[in-house]
Amino acid sequence: MSRAPRRASRLSRIREWIAPPNPPPQAEPLGVDEVRRQVRRIEIRARRALRDALAGEYRTAFRGRGLEFADLHPYHPDDDVRAIDWKATARLRTPVVRRYAEEREQTVLILVDVTASMAYAASGVSVRDRAIEIAGALGLAAAAANDLVGVAAFATDVLLSVPPDKGSRHVLRILRDLLSLPAGGRTELARALRYAGRVMRRRGVVIVISDFVATHPDHVWESALAQLARRHDVVAVCLRDRREVALADANSEGLVHWGGSERGDTVLADLETAQRQELALRAEQHGIVQRLRHCGCDAVLISTEDDWLPILIGLFRQRRSRQ
Repeated sequence: MSRAPRRASRLSRIREWIAPPNPPPQAEPLGVDEVRRQVRRIEIRARRALRDALAGEYRTAFRGRGLEFADLHPYHPDDDVRAIDWKATARLRTPVVRRYAEEREQTVLILVDVTASMAYAASGVSVRDRAIEIAGALGLAAAAANDLVGVAAFATDVLLSVPPDKGSRHVLRILRDLLSLPAGGRTELARALRYAGRVMRRRGVVIVISDFVATHPDHVWESALAQLARRHDVVAVCLRDRREVALADANSEGLVHWGGSERGDTVLADLETAQRQELALRAEQHGIVQRLRHCGCDAVLISTEDDWLPILIGLFRQRRSRQ
């Protein structure tokens, strides 16, 4: 039995305009020299973030699958008596305790939205560039924790898939591949989430970095995200540019020139209409985090103008407090 179509609200019509049915023309990819320059810039910023406690917070927020035996150690009065290995103690004729090390080697899959809406930049860095920067920092943090890191970049479909592997060099290769992709296409978020569910066979960590401006209705991608979160540890990073909702401030004379997120046209509206749309879009933007959390994942909203490092560290500390 097919689902009855929902009645279109004014907000859904705004979203429909944001993500129109016709795909926009693809932007030209960056040249090789520019890709290298940007990879180096992201690497420097990411390694600075690692020094500023990101690596340690990541390790404690995303623990390994369990503990594995490391070695035997002479008993000390401060040790827990439950850790004494009685067979080894009898054999060695001196008390010894078993020590364990955390078993890491988790698989971390980073889903990165590279659609046309992610190319938006009112001034300075675009939403897409910030997404790749955060993906690089989290990837390097995972590599430092001995985790395997993979990536899937998506638009209308999955455009780039890099299998999980270890090491910082692998993460830098991921950054080069992401920066080489042109921004364009519609956001088929549910398809990317289902793809992640198919390729992640064992329980792992899935990090979704997107503006969550989806082409299809919300109930489609939310259902896919909830299903993914039941099997994996999912973190959603919602990125937006502040100017995407600051419509009423765009022109003091009452005309708003608003570039379409996924097709680039301009909307002209009087000030009153712009204010109503701004309120609706702000409500949607602040509500997205609650909807993401309702799907069973950790979520955070970050503006391109924000210092994203303390926001992510705050999210990781919240996760640690619940463990």
